[in-house]
Amino acid sequence: MLNALRCHNRFLQILCLVLAGLFILSACGKETPVDELTQPEETTAATEVPAGAISAPYTLLDAMNPFYMETLVNASLISLLFDPLFTLDSGFMPVPLTATSSENNGTSLTVQLEDSLVFSDASPLTAADVVYSFEKAVGSPLYGESLKSIVSCAATGVSTVEFTLNSPDVNAVNLLTFPIVKAGTAETSTEVPVGAGRYVFVREDGRALLRANLRYAGGVPKIGTVRLREITESATLMHILNVGGIDCFYTDLSDGVAKRSYAGSNEVYLNELVFLGVNHMNGDLKNAEFRKAVSLSLSRSAIAANAFVSHARAALTPFNTSWELLSSLPAAGSTEADPAAADALLSRLGSGVGGVETRLTMLVSADADAFVKTAAGLIAEELSYVNITLDVLYPNADLFKQMLREGKFDLYLGQIRLTKNMDLSPFFSEYGAARYGMDLDAMDLDETYFEYKSGGRELETFLNSFAELMPFIPLCYRNGQFCYSRVIRSAIQSTEDRLFYNVEEWLV
Repeated sequence: MLNALRCHNRFLQILCLVLAGLFILSACGKETPVDELTQPEETTAATEVPAGAISAPYTLLDAMNPFYMETLVNASLISLLFDPLFTLDSGFMPVPLTATSSENNGTSLTVQLEDSLVFSDASPLTAADVVYSFEKAVGSPLYGESLKSIVSCAATGVSTVEFTLNSPDVNAVNLLTFPIVKAGTAETSTEVPVGAGRYVFVREDGRALLRANLRYAGGVPKIGTVRLREITESATLMHILNVGGIDCFYTDLSDGVAKRSYAGSNEVYLNELVFLGVNHMNGDLKNAEFRKAVSLSLSRSAIAANAFVSHARAALTPFNTSWELLSSLPAAGSTEADPAAADALLSRLGSGVGGVETRLTMLVSADADAFVKTAAGLIAEELSYVNITLDVLYPNADLFKQMLREGKFDLYLGQIRLTKNMDLSPFFSEYGAARYGMDLDAMDLDETYFEYKSGGRELETFLNSFAELMPFIPLCYRNGQFCYSRVIRSAIQSTEDRLFYNVEEWLV
């Protein structure tokens, strides 16, 4: 009996062990493995891609990597795919995007990043990505020129970046508009880098598309897809738009031909100055009063409205007339011509309507567009009202530059795309690209300008000195044009820096 009881207890022990093993095996089949528990959960999209779609042009003849791009048509798409540290609004004032703040300390510019941002692939956006993007941008066709005043960029923390400038610049933050991409993803022209912008570049059934970035910090656009239509001739874009092939496109109007959309278009304010260069070595033009008389004789509003078909803004100062900082200063004068005031100045010099005829030569490059050449004719006509006869010459591009270098001119009609920090160094630096003919040593205006740029002078002080000396004559700032079809049912905003400024709000 005792042996039988022992055998029964032994059987029960074995049965319990078997049942316990089965329970453990069953439980292991239901629980999450330990290695999965230790992995961080990937940020996932909380919404679906919206159904709305529009189409825009692009070309296979150019890269979709912003650091290798050269064409305007592809560059127009950059702000959809990538966000910079700052963007400039229509008043050319910096607005933080991937940055939260900046601190300017002379030759040091420190930027704090938004520490919760992620790229479209869910990886975090850090200072290391900013440094990588800067290093790619400084050697690129689109951004290299504007970044040449920044010596270096370094990460001083996970979310802090320090830029070193070659000289103090109160407007340096305006330069930080290059696209931020994920480090290591922009090495070749064939790559489309990973960005943190509003859309992501994809290929679907062999076609290029931009899909809404569901991780975008600013919210998912209402238009979920931008279909990219391949084009080869930019001159046909308006026709393609008007027949429904695309829904929007941008032109900087550098061909001098105004575009007319059946639906609508917006003016895009550019930082491109049209000006009248002056040879100070000329006996008459050496005199500041004579230069001011020439300026008073010209109607900037007529030049902008007629010569540029209203695709320009009249400018009385060398700075962009749309720059918000100018709005707080006293008005610089009238954009209309004042021939009576001009004649009064000229008469004191023995010229003008009742005096000796003044004959001047003005150079205009033969390569200039139709807008600029029309402006030349208006300038000649308006100067004739104060007894100044203007002989306009149209040398080819090479001869034009040679004559400028050799000082063989009285006036020249020029235009220049200024960098986004409103830098006038092309006019006031020793080897500036637009310094032709100016005797700055005789007026010390270059010193006044660089004192302002470094923060040592007020903007108004420099502008007052400029108006008194008139070393060259600002005429207008050019506009581009963003054209769109009736498919888009929203009010569209565009800036030079961000053509699809409010695309998040567009409806179709």
